[in-house]
Amino acid sequence: MKESKRNHPLMMIQEFGKLIKNSLFFFIFLFVIKAGSEAWFFVYGRYVVIGLFIMTLLSIPIKWFARTYKLEETSIQMTRSFFTTTKQTIPYSKIQHVRRKTNVFHRLFSVTSLTVETSIQGEDSSINFPVLGNEEAETVEAKIQMKIDKDGSSTPAIAETPKVLEEMEEENSRTEQEVLEKEENTLSVERVAEVEAEAEDFPVKTVHFTPAKKEILKASLASLSFLAVIPLVGSLLSKSEEFHIEKQVDGLVSFILESPWVTAVTLVFLILIAGGIGIVRTFVKYGKYEIASDDGQIYITKGVVEENYFSIKKERVQAVLIEQTLVKRMMGLASVRLVCAGGSGEDTEVSSLFPFLPIRRVTSLIGELLPEYHLTEKMERLPKRALWIRILKPSWIWIIATIILYFVKPEPFNIESAWWQISLLLSLTIMTSRLMDFSQSRYHMNDQFMQLRSGGFTTNLYLSKRNKIIEMEASRTIFQKMLGLASVNTVNRANPVRHTTMDDVPSEWVTGAHQWYMSRNKEINISK
Repeated sequence: MKESKRNHPLMMIQEFGKLIKNSLFFFIFLFVIKAGSEAWFFVYGRYVVIGLFIMTLLSIPIKWFARTYKLEETSIQMTRSFFTTTKQTIPYSKIQHVRRKTNVFHRLFSVTSLTVETSIQGEDSSINFPVLGNEEAETVEAKIQMKIDKDGSSTPAIAETPKVLEEMEEENSRTEQEVLEKEENTLSVERVAEVEAEAEDFPVKTVHFTPAKKEILKASLASLSFLAVIPLVGSLLSKSEEFHIEKQVDGLVSFILESPWVTAVTLVFLILIAGGIGIVRTFVKYGKYEIASDDGQIYITKGVVEENYFSIKKERVQAVLIEQTLVKRMMGLASVRLVCAGGSGEDTEVSSLFPFLPIRRVTSLIGELLPEYHLTEKMERLPKRALWIRILKPSWIWIIATIILYFVKPEPFNIESAWWQISLLLSLTIMTSRLMDFSQSRYHMNDQFMQLRSGGFTTNLYLSKRNKIIEMEASRTIFQKMLGLASVNTVNRANPVRHTTMDDVPSEWVTGAHQWYMSRNKEINISK
């Protein structure tokens, strides 16, 4: 039987750091700010905080020792043993993708964290390894991928080091007893040569995209990260009274506003500072962004200070989403995201194929990463009769907002009866968004794919294969029925489940889409 393993002992140091971070506020508040208070709440609160701190401190080594993992033949087994023993078994067939996150602590000690996401819903949907050595993390990931390939596809296993290749080869060809015996002896020269020769047959990782300086600059502008300076300056000005410097601040503001030249120079200086901060923030977040792939996997790596790593088998991708905000459209950029089952909210950003891709690069990049996915530019427009529904459909947001404005009657900048002007502006904004949505909405369907695009100020393009759509629903309102229109909703596996809706398409197209979807039975592969 395989030996159970534990996380790296540095996990205890990491947990201690989290304990200090989470407890710091309470210690400062109770033992510094309220140090002289004799109120019973603060007196007993100090004892409670100290008691909880000691109990949590003592539980850290127990938590590390009690948690073990084992890579079995068909599953990963996690065991937590203390007063009671809890075993969590995750079949390899349920694993969707792997994430790695390497923060400053991990980088200092050459370790990392590994999260295995599954298609299982609920609290046990993922397996987290808080601290693993880099080599151990690579070994765990490679064994997982090898097991998935062995059970679900013919794609070769992924390995990046001779050590990993050796372990994977031994796993395939030898019994457990032979593995143990092999670990007790050194590899012969002939065996090393054989492993190296076999390594040449493994798929080579190809880097498809790394952002250049021009892309980083565009990303800093499109992300509007430079605007983060505004709330920071506002917060500092609001706290000037606390630091007893309100007179100096008022004097500085008066001096700047006295002369147009001083005002102009100050504005230019602030814009340069804000732009510089935005560029630095963007570089720290996306400076080492890399999109790569091999025959069966897609790899996304990002982060200069805190590194995030994401890998997913190509066959596990459920859909592709392309998003363009108004700013991105003006700058010729787009965000491409892979929809995959499993994961959590934080995966949304990690699984993004660089949120500021040049639009001219999007189609070719999708073709390189996912050869089975075909993005087409020839899509059908909504019929003109759909425009009437967009125009005449009541807006509950506008109705509710107008009622509130009528009773509150705000007067910003001392403008009398401003409520109806705000209401009119909101109505024009909503109507503009609807007209843009009608103009930009497109739909397309072929033998294998469905492609939908919708949105006003922000557009979203959805592309999915027929066998990845787990549910399709059609609906019609009374007005849609009168005009021969309908709405179609598709569902893909994700966390949460991904719903994509296309409104006001022709009824005959929806009927064809239903027949198209029913023909998927011969393509369904439950293991995927």
